[in-house]
Amino acid sequence: MATGEFQVMKVPAEQLTGILHGQVVDPGAQPTHVVRRDEGWTVDVSWEVTGELVDWMAGCWHVEIIADLLGGGETRHPSPPVEMTFTPGSGRYTASIPMRGQLTAGTYDLVVNLTTTTAAGTAGALGGFVVLSKILVRE
Repeated sequence: MATGEFQVMKVPAEQLTGILHGQVVDPGAQPTHVVRRDEGWTVDVSWEVTGELVDWMAGCWHVEIIADLLGGGETRHPSPPVEMTFTPGSGRYTASIPMRGQLTAGTYDLVVNLTTTTAAGTAGALGGFVVLSKILVRE
């Protein structure tokens, strides 16, 4: 499982900090680096924010997977990103992004991208990313 940290914060870490995890999981729920394009594989993501300001957060998380084909181009999945409302009193979140049929055969660098919007719908100042290891997608 790969780990990342929150990158954009305008408050001291003791007031709000976070950690982000992600991994590619095969249809049997096992971590993997090789998948078949048309099988039910996912990217499982979990993150936690802690600190005095967790109860004051309002808005939404947006989770997406950025897939960069080696020698090719970049795509984002899903479109639009998964949206989850902040949960007051709890700073723990999980998402499972289904990837069946989303990528053609090849080798990819995958990045979990986590951003926020405020309760007013504007871009939030909280977010992060985690770089997953290369994966091989087979037909």
